[in-house]
Amino acid sequence: MPDLQTIATQPTGREAHYYRAGSGAPLLYLHGVMGLTGWEDTLETLSQSFDVIAPFHPGWGPAKDQLPEVSTTLDLLVHYDDLLETFGLDQVNVAGLSVGAWIGAELAAILRRRVDKLVLINPLGIWDESNPGEDFFAQSPAAPMGVQFSDPGLRKELLVGERDGVEAMLQEALDLRAAAKFLWPIPDAGVEAHLARIGAPTLVVTSGGDRVLPAALGERWASAIPNAQSTVLPEAGHAAQLEQPAAVAELIRAWIADGVVATPEVRELAPA
Repeated sequence: MPDLQTIATQPTGREAHYYRAGSGAPLLYLHGVMGLTGWEDTLETLSQSFDVIAPFHPGWGPAKDQLPEVSTTLDLLVHYDDLLETFGLDQVNVAGLSVGAWIGAELAAILRRRVDKLVLINPLGIWDESNPGEDFFAQSPAAPMGVQFSDPGLRKELLVGERDGVEAMLQEALDLRAAAKFLWPIPDAGVEAHLARIGAPTLVVTSGGDRVLPAALGERWASAIPNAQSTVLPEAGHAAQLEQPAAVAELIRAWIADGVVATPEVRELAPA
């Protein structure tokens, strides 16, 4: 398991906190609302095929104190442009999940030459008042991320794990605070107006058990991106990378390496 690393991005000097491992084509992995739980199983599998770079967004995890520095989508895009420049990477593949999928889509739309291929998994950032999905900002303080899973009971097994319960709730609250800066009170980031600019081959993945993102919104994402393909991952909620890590990794690998939509096997899960 690689250690969490820190690098000062140029020219701003803002620190980026990230995991990196593997070899091959570079893959920028942009996490979702829950941040990263560490070097996750999905990342380990992907590192067997790619040079995986998995940073924390400014405002999440160890970068929580950077939240006042990022107020707009432009701030996030500048941060990631600086990070890629610091790494000496002109172009990368991008896989984004949830809020990370929104950021990845904006990268591909605005910094078009930076993104080779794109995978968007359960993307947030488009809103439909008539079909809103569950509000993840309005959950019980005792289990703030439960709605991210197909069964709320999976939160304890897959997210909290062996951590102290109070510590886990505090981290979840901080991550929700970061997400709220861009997606509260209405999770519409204005990204839909930019999607037609995306030129990278794009795969949009939605989860059959996602209680946050209605399936119809996934269809809107796919239809708004030129020549995008879409697929549904059954037996998973919004946090598909934790519920079905092997399946998520295979969908990403097959699209980026071979340009095909995989049909991966999924595992049965039971809440602890």
